[in-house]
Amino acid sequence: MNDNPATSAGSFVRGCLGALFLVAAYSAFDPVEGIIYHPLARALGLHMVVHEEMQLKSYAILMVIRLGLDLLVVAGVFAILRRGWSDFPLVGSGSGRLGIIGLATGALVMTAAILAIVITGNATVAASGQPIGSAVWHGLGWLLFDYIGAAGEELYGRVAVLMVAQALFGWRGAILVSGLMFSLIHLGNPGASWIWLARLFFQGVLLAYAVYRTGSMWWSVAYHTGWNWPSAPLFGAAGSGYLDQGHVFDFVPIGSPWITGGPVGPEGSVFAFVAVLCAFGLLMASTRAVRDRQSCFESSQAVHLREG
Repeated sequence: MNDNPATSAGSFVRGCLGALFLVAAYSAFDPVEGIIYHPLARALGLHMVVHEEMQLKSYAILMVIRLGLDLLVVAGVFAILRRGWSDFPLVGSGSGRLGIIGLATGALVMTAAILAIVITGNATVAASGQPIGSAVWHGLGWLLFDYIGAAGEELYGRVAVLMVAQALFGWRGAILVSGLMFSLIHLGNPGASWIWLARLFFQGVLLAYAVYRTGSMWWSVAYHTGWNWPSAPLFGAAGSGYLDQGHVFDFVPIGSPWITGGPVGPEGSVFAFVAVLCAFGLLMASTRAVRDRQSCFESSQAVHLREG
Protein backbone atom coordinates (compact mmCIF):
# COMPACT_ATOMS: atom_id res chain seq x y z
CA MET A 1 0.00 0.00 0.00
CA ASN A 2 1.28 3.48 -0.84
CA ASP A 3 1.36 5.69 2.27
CA ASN A 4 2.10 8.94 0.41
CA PRO A 5 -1.01 11.16 1.01
CA ALA A 6 -0.35 13.27 -2.08
CA THR A 7 -0.12 10.20 -4.28
CA SER A 8 -3.26 8.68 -2.76
CA ALA A 9 -5.18 11.93 -3.23
CA GLY A 10 -4.00 12.17 -6.83
CA SER A 11 -5.05 8.58 -7.48
CA PHE A 12 -8.50 9.28 -6.04
CA VAL A 13 -8.96 12.40 -8.19
CA ARG A 14 -7.91 10.50 -11.30
CA GLY A 15 -10.35 7.75 -10.34
CA CYS A 16 -13.18 10.28 -10.11
CA LEU A 17 -12.24 11.71 -13.51
CA GLY A 18 -12.11 8.20 -14.90
CA ALA A 19 -15.60 7.46 -13.56
CA LEU A 20 -16.99 10.59 -15.21
CA PHE A 21 -15.28 9.59 -18.45
CA LEU A 22 -16.81 6.09 -18.34
CA VAL A 23 -20.31 7.48 -17.79
CA ALA A 24 -19.86 9.92 -20.67
CA ALA A 25 -18.43 7.23 -22.92
CA TYR A 26 -21.28 4.84 -22.19
CA SER A 27 -23.84 7.58 -22.90
CA ALA A 28 -22.16 8.26 -26.25
CA PHE A 29 -21.91 4.60 -27.25
CA ASP A 30 -25.30 4.20 -28.93
CA PRO A 31 -25.18 7.47 -30.93
CA VAL A 32 -21.59 6.91 -32.12
CA GLU A 33 -22.28 3.25 -32.84
CA GLY A 34 -25.33 4.24 -34.90
CA ILE A 35 -23.37 6.80 -36.90
CA ILE A 36 -20.93 4.08 -37.94
CA TYR A 37 -23.26 1.09 -38.24
CA HIS A 38 -26.36 2.41 -39.99
CA PRO A 39 -24.64 3.67 -43.17
CA LEU A 40 -22.84 0.33 -43.48
CA ALA A 41 -26.07 -1.60 -42.95
CA ARG A 42 -27.90 0.47 -45.57
CA ALA A 43 -25.07 0.09 -48.07
CA LEU A 44 -25.01 -3.69 -47.59
CA GLY A 45 -28.79 -4.08 -47.36
CA LEU A 46 -28.63 -5.59 -43.88
CA HIS A 47 -31.21 -5.66 -41.11
CA MET A 48 -30.46 -6.48 -37.48
CA VAL A 49 -33.69 -8.43 -36.89
CA VAL A 50 -35.68 -10.41 -39.48
CA HIS A 51 -38.69 -12.53 -38.44
CA GLU A 52 -37.79 -11.87 -34.79
CA GLU A 53 -34.30 -13.37 -35.25
CA MET A 54 -31.03 -11.46 -34.97
CA GLN A 55 -29.06 -11.71 -38.21
CA LEU A 56 -25.48 -12.95 -38.10
CA LYS A 57 -23.93 -10.50 -40.61
CA SER A 58 -25.48 -7.47 -38.96
CA TYR A 59 -24.45 -8.72 -35.53
CA ALA A 60 -20.89 -9.33 -36.76
CA ILE A 61 -20.49 -5.76 -38.01
CA LEU A 62 -21.95 -4.35 -34.81
CA MET A 63 -19.62 -6.41 -32.59
CA VAL A 64 -16.54 -5.28 -34.50
CA ILE A 65 -17.63 -1.64 -34.16
CA ARG A 66 -18.23 -2.08 -30.44
CA LEU A 67 -14.85 -3.72 -29.96
CA GLY A 68 -13.17 -0.71 -31.55
CA LEU A 69 -15.13 1.70 -29.35
CA ASP A 70 -14.32 -0.29 -26.22
CA LEU A 71 -10.62 -0.21 -27.08
CA LEU A 72 -10.84 3.58 -27.32
CA VAL A 73 -12.52 3.71 -23.91
CA VAL A 74 -9.73 1.62 -22.38
CA ALA A 75 -7.14 3.90 -23.98
CA GLY A 76 -8.95 6.91 -22.50
CA VAL A 77 -8.97 5.33 -19.04
CA PHE A 78 -5.25 4.58 -19.35
CA ALA A 79 -4.56 8.21 -20.17
CA ILE A 80 -6.64 9.50 -17.25
CA LEU A 81 -5.15 7.06 -14.73
CA ARG A 82 -1.65 7.49 -16.21
CA ARG A 83 -1.30 3.82 -16.96
CA GLY A 84 0.56 2.08 -19.74
CA TRP A 85 -0.21 -0.92 -21.91
CA SER A 86 2.11 -2.98 -19.69
CA ASP A 87 -0.57 -2.69 -16.99
CA PHE A 88 -3.21 -4.15 -19.28
CA PRO A 89 -3.87 -7.92 -18.82
CA LEU A 90 -4.08 -8.53 -22.57
CA VAL A 91 -1.27 -11.00 -23.07
CA GLY A 92 0.88 -13.18 -20.89
CA SER A 93 1.90 -16.75 -20.26
CA GLY A 94 -1.06 -19.04 -19.89
CA SER A 95 -3.53 -16.80 -21.75
CA GLY A 96 -4.37 -19.57 -24.21
CA ARG A 97 -4.92 -22.10 -21.44
CA LEU A 98 -7.14 -19.67 -19.53
CA GLY A 99 -9.14 -19.07 -22.69
CA ILE A 100 -9.75 -22.78 -23.24
CA ILE A 101 -10.73 -23.33 -19.60
CA GLY A 102 -13.04 -20.30 -19.59
CA LEU A 103 -14.77 -21.28 -22.83
CA ALA A 104 -15.31 -24.86 -21.66
CA THR A 105 -16.59 -23.68 -18.27
CA GLY A 106 -19.10 -21.22 -19.71
CA ALA A 107 -20.41 -23.66 -22.31
CA LEU A 108 -20.63 -26.51 -19.80
CA VAL A 109 -22.59 -24.70 -17.10
CA MET A 110 -24.96 -22.97 -19.53
CA THR A 111 -25.64 -26.19 -21.41
CA ALA A 112 -26.26 -27.96 -18.11
CA ALA A 113 -28.77 -25.26 -17.10
CA ILE A 114 -30.66 -25.62 -20.39
CA LEU A 115 -30.71 -29.41 -20.15
CA ALA A 116 -31.98 -29.14 -16.57
CA ILE A 117 -34.92 -27.07 -17.85
CA VAL A 118 -35.66 -29.74 -20.46
CA ILE A 119 -35.18 -32.73 -18.14
CA THR A 120 -37.57 -31.26 -15.57
CA GLY A 121 -40.24 -31.05 -18.28
CA ASN A 122 -40.29 -27.26 -18.54
CA ALA A 123 -39.15 -27.09 -22.18
CA THR A 124 -38.76 -29.21 -25.29
CA VAL A 125 -35.83 -29.33 -27.71
CA ALA A 126 -35.95 -30.56 -31.30
CA ALA A 127 -33.70 -30.25 -34.35
CA SER A 128 -34.39 -27.07 -36.32
CA GLY A 129 -34.32 -28.97 -39.62
CA GLN A 130 -31.83 -26.72 -41.39
CA PRO A 131 -29.10 -28.26 -43.62
CA ILE A 132 -25.94 -29.39 -41.82
CA GLY A 133 -23.79 -26.94 -43.78
CA SER A 134 -25.97 -24.03 -42.74
CA ALA A 135 -25.96 -25.17 -39.11
CA VAL A 136 -22.16 -25.40 -39.05
CA TRP A 137 -21.75 -22.06 -40.81
CA HIS A 138 -24.05 -20.22 -38.45
CA GLY A 139 -22.79 -22.06 -35.39
CA LEU A 140 -19.15 -21.14 -36.03
CA GLY A 141 -20.07 -17.62 -37.09
CA TRP A 142 -22.00 -16.94 -33.91
CA LEU A 143 -19.19 -18.44 -31.83
CA LEU A 144 -16.60 -16.15 -33.45
CA PHE A 145 -18.61 -12.96 -33.14
CA ASP A 146 -19.91 -13.83 -29.69
CA TYR A 147 -16.22 -13.98 -28.77
CA ILE A 148 -15.54 -10.58 -30.33
CA GLY A 149 -18.61 -9.15 -28.61
CA ALA A 150 -17.55 -10.64 -25.28
CA ALA A 151 -14.04 -9.21 -25.72
CA GLY A 152 -15.50 -5.74 -26.21
CA GLU A 153 -17.83 -6.04 -23.23
CA GLU A 154 -15.03 -7.35 -21.02
CA LEU A 155 -12.72 -4.53 -22.12
CA TYR A 156 -15.27 -2.06 -20.84
CA GLY A 157 -16.57 -3.91 -17.80
CA ARG A 158 -13.59 -5.94 -16.63
CA VAL A 159 -10.71 -3.67 -17.64
CA ALA A 160 -11.81 -0.03 -17.87
CA VAL A 161 -14.41 -0.20 -15.08
CA LEU A 162 -12.21 -2.33 -12.83
CA MET A 163 -9.23 -0.01 -13.19
CA VAL A 164 -11.28 3.08 -12.34
CA ALA A 165 -13.20 1.41 -9.52
CA GLN A 166 -9.99 0.01 -8.07
CA ALA A 167 -8.54 3.53 -7.89
CA LEU A 168 -11.56 4.56 -5.82
CA PHE A 169 -12.49 1.51 -3.77
CA GLY A 170 -9.69 -1.05 -3.97
CA TRP A 171 -9.89 -4.36 -5.81
CA ARG A 172 -12.63 -5.88 -3.64
CA GLY A 173 -14.88 -2.85 -4.09
CA ALA A 174 -14.09 -2.85 -7.80
CA ILE A 175 -15.48 -6.38 -8.11
CA LEU A 176 -18.82 -5.28 -6.65
CA VAL A 177 -18.92 -2.17 -8.85
CA SER A 178 -18.26 -4.29 -11.94
CA GLY A 179 -21.08 -6.68 -11.00
CA LEU A 180 -23.52 -3.81 -10.49
CA MET A 181 -22.50 -2.23 -13.80
CA PHE A 182 -23.00 -5.55 -15.61
CA SER A 183 -26.56 -5.71 -14.35
CA LEU A 184 -27.44 -2.07 -15.01
CA ILE A 185 -26.27 -1.99 -18.63
CA HIS A 186 -28.73 -4.78 -19.46
CA LEU A 187 -31.81 -3.06 -18.07
CA GLY A 188 -33.10 -2.32 -21.57
CA ASN A 189 -32.92 -5.88 -22.90
CA PRO A 190 -36.23 -7.45 -24.00
CA GLY A 191 -37.91 -9.40 -21.23
CA ALA A 192 -35.52 -8.23 -18.50
CA SER A 193 -36.64 -9.58 -15.12
CA TRP A 194 -35.34 -9.00 -11.62
CA ILE A 195 -34.20 -12.64 -11.44
CA TRP A 196 -32.17 -12.22 -14.61
CA LEU A 197 -30.72 -8.88 -13.48
CA ALA A 198 -29.73 -10.36 -10.12
CA ARG A 199 -28.04 -13.27 -11.90
CA LEU A 200 -26.19 -10.76 -14.09
CA PHE A 201 -24.85 -9.06 -10.96
CA PHE A 202 -23.41 -12.33 -9.66
CA GLN A 203 -22.10 -13.18 -13.11
CA GLY A 204 -20.37 -9.80 -13.26
CA VAL A 205 -18.83 -10.43 -9.85
CA LEU A 206 -17.56 -13.81 -11.08
CA LEU A 207 -16.07 -12.30 -14.24
CA ALA A 208 -14.37 -9.51 -12.29
CA TYR A 209 -13.02 -11.85 -9.63
CA ALA A 210 -11.61 -14.08 -12.38
CA VAL A 211 -9.56 -11.15 -13.71
CA TYR A 212 -7.97 -10.60 -10.29
CA ARG A 213 -7.55 -14.31 -9.60
CA THR A 214 -5.87 -15.14 -12.91
CA GLY A 215 -4.17 -11.78 -13.59
CA SER A 216 -5.73 -11.84 -17.08
CA MET A 217 -8.97 -10.95 -18.84
CA TRP A 218 -8.99 -14.04 -21.06
CA TRP A 219 -10.76 -16.49 -18.76
CA SER A 220 -13.57 -13.94 -18.46
CA VAL A 221 -13.77 -13.26 -22.21
CA ALA A 222 -13.87 -16.96 -23.04
CA TYR A 223 -16.32 -17.80 -20.25
CA HIS A 224 -18.59 -14.97 -21.40
CA THR A 225 -18.49 -16.45 -24.92
CA GLY A 226 -19.08 -20.00 -23.73
CA TRP A 227 -22.03 -18.85 -21.63
CA ASN A 228 -23.69 -16.92 -24.48
CA TRP A 229 -23.26 -19.44 -27.28
CA PRO A 230 -25.37 -22.42 -26.15
CA SER A 231 -28.57 -20.43 -25.51
CA ALA A 232 -29.45 -18.80 -28.81
CA PRO A 233 -27.00 -20.05 -31.51
CA LEU A 234 -27.06 -23.70 -30.41
CA PHE A 235 -30.34 -24.47 -28.66
CA GLY A 236 -32.44 -21.75 -30.26
CA ALA A 237 -33.57 -20.27 -26.96
CA ALA A 238 -33.67 -16.55 -26.32
CA GLY A 239 -30.22 -15.24 -25.41
CA SER A 240 -30.56 -12.11 -23.26
CA GLY A 241 -33.99 -11.69 -24.84
CA TYR A 242 -32.94 -12.25 -28.48
CA LEU A 243 -33.27 -15.19 -30.87
CA ASP A 244 -30.42 -15.90 -33.32
CA GLN A 245 -30.53 -16.74 -37.00
CA GLY A 246 -29.57 -20.30 -37.96
CA HIS A 247 -29.83 -21.97 -34.55
CA VAL A 248 -29.20 -25.72 -34.55
CA PHE A 249 -32.12 -26.70 -32.27
CA ASP A 250 -35.53 -25.27 -31.44
CA PHE A 251 -36.06 -24.64 -27.71
CA VAL A 252 -39.73 -24.30 -26.73
CA PRO A 253 -40.43 -23.25 -23.11
CA ILE A 254 -43.62 -24.71 -21.63
CA GLY A 255 -43.14 -24.34 -17.89
CA SER A 256 -42.93 -21.62 -15.28
CA PRO A 257 -40.93 -18.50 -16.23
CA TRP A 258 -38.98 -19.02 -12.99
CA ILE A 259 -37.66 -22.25 -14.48
CA THR A 260 -37.53 -21.42 -18.21
CA GLY A 261 -36.36 -17.82 -17.79
CA GLY A 262 -39.41 -16.48 -19.62
CA PRO A 263 -38.87 -14.00 -22.49
CA VAL A 264 -35.22 -13.44 -21.58
CA GLY A 265 -34.40 -17.14 -22.04
CA PRO A 266 -32.61 -19.73 -19.88
CA GLU A 267 -30.22 -17.06 -18.60
CA GLY A 268 -33.12 -15.86 -16.45
CA SER A 269 -33.86 -19.30 -15.02
CA VAL A 270 -33.21 -20.24 -11.40
CA PHE A 271 -30.96 -22.93 -12.87
CA ALA A 272 -28.75 -20.11 -14.18
CA PHE A 273 -27.97 -19.14 -10.57
CA VAL A 274 -26.82 -22.69 -9.93
CA ALA A 275 -24.77 -22.53 -13.12
CA VAL A 276 -22.94 -19.39 -11.94
CA LEU A 277 -22.20 -21.04 -8.59
CA CYS A 278 -20.82 -24.11 -10.38
CA ALA A 279 -18.72 -21.86 -12.62
CA PHE A 280 -17.18 -20.24 -9.55
CA GLY A 281 -16.23 -23.67 -8.21
CA LEU A 282 -14.74 -24.67 -11.56
CA LEU A 283 -12.76 -21.42 -11.70
CA MET A 284 -11.29 -22.13 -8.27
CA ALA A 285 -10.49 -25.74 -9.16
CA SER A 286 -8.99 -25.16 -12.60
CA THR A 287 -6.96 -21.95 -12.17
CA ARG A 288 -4.18 -20.82 -9.89
CA ALA A 289 -4.46 -17.51 -8.04
CA VAL A 290 -1.81 -14.91 -8.78
CA ARG A 291 0.25 -13.82 -5.80
CA ASP A 292 -0.94 -10.20 -5.78
CA ARG A 293 -4.46 -9.86 -7.17
CA GLN A 294 -4.24 -6.09 -7.45
CA SER A 295 -1.03 -6.33 -9.49
CA CYS A 296 -2.88 -7.42 -12.66
CA PHE A 297 -3.48 -3.70 -13.28
CA GLU A 298 -0.13 -2.47 -12.06
CA SER A 299 3.40 -2.51 -13.46
CA SER A 300 6.45 -2.54 -11.23
CA GLN A 301 6.80 1.20 -11.82
CA ALA A 302 3.16 2.01 -11.08
CA VAL A 303 1.86 0.76 -7.76
CA HIS A 304 0.09 3.83 -6.49
CA LEU A 305 -3.55 2.70 -6.59
CA ARG A 306 -5.31 2.45 -3.25
CA GLU A 307 -5.64 -1.05 -1.87
CA GLY A 308 -8.86 -2.49 -0.57
